[in-house]
Amino acid sequence: MQNARGLLSLGCGLLWAVAATHASAQIAPRLTGEAVIARLDTAKQDLAARAATAHDDRLAAVSTRLGDMADALRKTLGDKASQPADIMDNSRRAAVLRGDAAVQRTRAYLDEAPSCPGSDAKALTDALADTVDTLAKTSSSSKATPVIGSVETIDHRPVFALHPGHAPVALALVGTNLSDPQCADPQLTATDDKGKLLDTQPVITGVLPTRIELKFPEGAGSTSGPLVLHVIPKHKVFLRGCTAQPEAVTALQVTSPMRVSVSYDLTTTCSNGQRVPSSGTLPDITAYGATSSRQVEAAACEAARYAISAKLMFGDGNSASVGPVEQTAAADITLGLPAGFTLSWSPSTRTVFVRSAANVCKGVY
Repeated sequence: MQNARGLLSLGCGLLWAVAATHASAQIAPRLTGEAVIARLDTAKQDLAARAATAHDDRLAAVSTRLGDMADALRKTLGDKASQPADIMDNSRRAAVLRGDAAVQRTRAYLDEAPSCPGSDAKALTDALADTVDTLAKTSSSSKATPVIGSVETIDHRPVFALHPGHAPVALALVGTNLSDPQCADPQLTATDDKGKLLDTQPVITGVLPTRIELKFPEGAGSTSGPLVLHVIPKHKVFLRGCTAQPEAVTALQVTSPMRVSVSYDLTTTCSNGQRVPSSGTLPDITAYGATSSRQVEAAACEAARYAISAKLMFGDGNSASVGPVEQTAAADITLGLPAGFTLSWSPSTRTVFVRSAANVCKGVY
């Protein structure tokens, strides 16, 4: 009898575990217009807060654009806002998908941008602004309207900008209706913001209806500025074969070359109480993971203490200051600086070092 009870208890436990597993793996609700409108409103508010903190008028304009998209959806959908997008007519469904894509791109930006310094931060903002602007202006009534919701690395990290160079770049476009398995691969081109084809064109390396993997075999080139990706897929229609669909567009930026200047102020406090100031500028840092250093001449006295402060000047003109921090003459001093930089003073070698962390800006390839 005890064995029977034990088996019954084990069986009930297994049933409960299976039920819990099913409950935790619920299917996501179908996309509706009202859900996208609510997400647009939230994204608008969060981006406005970021714009106020960063004192960035461009972000404030993007925030306004998101609000305009939400208002346009309310007007377009009317009493059909609660319907699943899948059962809406073509133009309404496409508008909902574009609004959802704008939200996805904005949320990715808000996650990635705070860690980015200087010209990289500006590149992320420019790419977001161009993409949201394009999504807001586009209209289509095709049944299989393609929409790009994200640009990612192959391992699913959102990307907004590319560092200039000639090393191969592998990316993925993620979205809806990007290809039809019954038709040839989509047409994929890269242009500047004026529509001029770039010298380096991407090559498709893999394709699904929701994902296109591509490669720039010769990198992003050496010219900074907008990089616009255009996708024109085909869709098979009964008795009509494969026909071209409206193009889907998304924007990236090729950044300006990285350049960060670091200056320091070092004050030596002598054993007799005299204070001897010195200052200098280190060689510019032009790559993530790089180190810059400069030796400092000794003061003409016996040092008791050192105090050091630092200022970073980024390529876009923004700057940040840290310190001063003071220690005894025998102790090293290390300062944490914005954007993954650190400054160290070594009294034993009389050297100031600045180190950059490896690619702290995750939104840049």
